[in-house]
Amino acid sequence: MNMVQRLVERHGFSSTKITLMGKQVFQKDSFLLVNLDTELVHAPNLDQYFNPLAYVFLSRHRAESGISSLTVHSTGNFSKEAELGGRARELGRVNPDLLKNYFISLKKRQGELNDYVVTLEATHHGPTSLMKPVMFVETGPADSNWKDERAGAVVVDALMEALSSPKVWERVALAFGGTHYPEKFYRLLLESDVALASVAAKYSLEDVDSEMFGQMIQKSSRFPKYAAIDWKGMGRHKEKILALAKQFALEVMKL
Repeated sequence: MNMVQRLVERHGFSSTKITLMGKQVFQKDSFLLVNLDTELVHAPNLDQYFNPLAYVFLSRHRAESGISSLTVHSTGNFSKEAELGGRARELGRVNPDLLKNYFISLKKRQGELNDYVVTLEATHHGPTSLMKPVMFVETGPADSNWKDERAGAVVVDALMEALSSPKVWERVALAFGGTHYPEKFYRLLLESDVALASVAAKYSLEDVDSEMFGQMIQKSSRFPKYAAIDWKGMGRHKEKILALAKQFALEVMKL
């Protein structure tokens, strides 16, 4: 709600006088702002109400580390478990350009929030079944972060810039390996012309088979021609992922 208030105050969103599931819908130009009275990872089927270019979820970030963070990620469950929404072994759709543009826009504003870490997260949790790309934009992990108006302002300013000035990047890659906060892929977004679709952290590689690899390709709004691999962050799954990349004719990028 902090981010919602900043969008109204700073970017001119105003009430449409229309409600959805009992909550007001706000609008600015072609952008609609909706409040959901449910956990966002268990979002209802919004496709029955909207036909957008993408869904951006403004969410609370949670982490045991306690580090003040601004994060972004795509959604999906690689495993047979779906404890945090969505369906098991299903990935959400992703717009690689939108994710990269937001991340760059957010990172360049980090000087306004030196006490926060700006980071990318691996693909995780729901919703997974929406028919348009999904991006989670988060602040956290504590109540003080969620209510921090400075952080809310930085996030929405970065988001509106990314949404209003969409840049299409030269290359699109799938990402494999590393931690949940994958530093090498973070740097790839900032320092190259590569945009990322789904990101499978090392802990997810056990569940990446040809079916899930195919989903990673199919659920990207632009066809990925590359597989970006954290060469030292693959564990025992490196050869399997390399074989899958060859099977799907993706060029390997060693990081």
